[in-house]
Amino acid sequence: MATTLTVILPIFMLLGLGWLLRLRRFPGEEFWRLLDPLVFYILLPALLVRNFANVDVSQLDVLPAAGAAVLIVLTATAALLLLRRVLALDGPAFTSLVQSTIRFNSYIGFAIAAGLYQTAGLTIFSVIVAFVTPLANLISVSVLGRYGKNRGNSGIGKLLLTVLSNPMIVAVLLGVFLSLSGIGLPWVLDPFFEVLGRAALPLGLLAAGAGLDFRALRHSGQAVLMACLARLVLMPLLALVAIWFFQLDGLSRMAIVIYAIMPVPPGSYILARQLGGDATLLATIIVASTLLSIATVPIWLFVLG
Repeated sequence: MATTLTVILPIFMLLGLGWLLRLRRFPGEEFWRLLDPLVFYILLPALLVRNFANVDVSQLDVLPAAGAAVLIVLTATAALLLLRRVLALDGPAFTSLVQSTIRFNSYIGFAIAAGLYQTAGLTIFSVIVAFVTPLANLISVSVLGRYGKNRGNSGIGKLLLTVLSNPMIVAVLLGVFLSLSGIGLPWVLDPFFEVLGRAALPLGLLAAGAGLDFRALRHSGQAVLMACLARLVLMPLLALVAIWFFQLDGLSRMAIVIYAIMPVPPGSYILARQLGGDATLLATIIVASTLLSIATVPIWLFVLG
């Protein structure tokens, strides 16, 4: 438990530092506006490409973990759709609940996987991200198209294409190709990607922290409580079932646990705003789930680890 806390506390401290620096407008709004795209499109892909290119992917038993993650997402989505009328939420609020449940903050997940389990843990967690991210995003876009304020929006097709071309997914596929083909990273690019990758996680956490707006907590209510319970309690319990069903152990087990216990990602707010979800509600859920995860993440790691 002490080792886990020494890894987790700096991660949440970086989130807090990002929030504080942006609150103080340091070093400037333009910096924070550009930081997230820098991490998302350049630094994190460099980390993932190098990580996969430098391991023997053929020796990794990742399909059971990926299958478990997909099962968790599909089960949670089906449960929410079946309970929609019982939940008594309007369409846009329901879309925010779905996003909150199945999407996760990958920046925090990457940092925990790397901090606790180094390269091997980061690799398996990256595979889960590569499977879950497009699935969760496609479900989110579909639900927004069905229940959001902008039903039938013609821009959804273009957004689906954007989802499928996610740079994290492209980076994982490229890294896997370089590994399986035996090509690897050229000797010139390997140290270059290593330096870029070192910056990815700390800057990604700062960017995630900068995206938190605590003023959103003024809008807390029953829907926020439901979303936090779904993300921080239901998903870990589903993970426990999936781990048992797929007989996962070792790093595969912990990668699933890390995925399941993450808070809601700031990026889900953007999708809700673009496609007619309840963006105000989702902003509140993001902040509330992140704050609560400071307590729930170490507890779940201890219980399920």
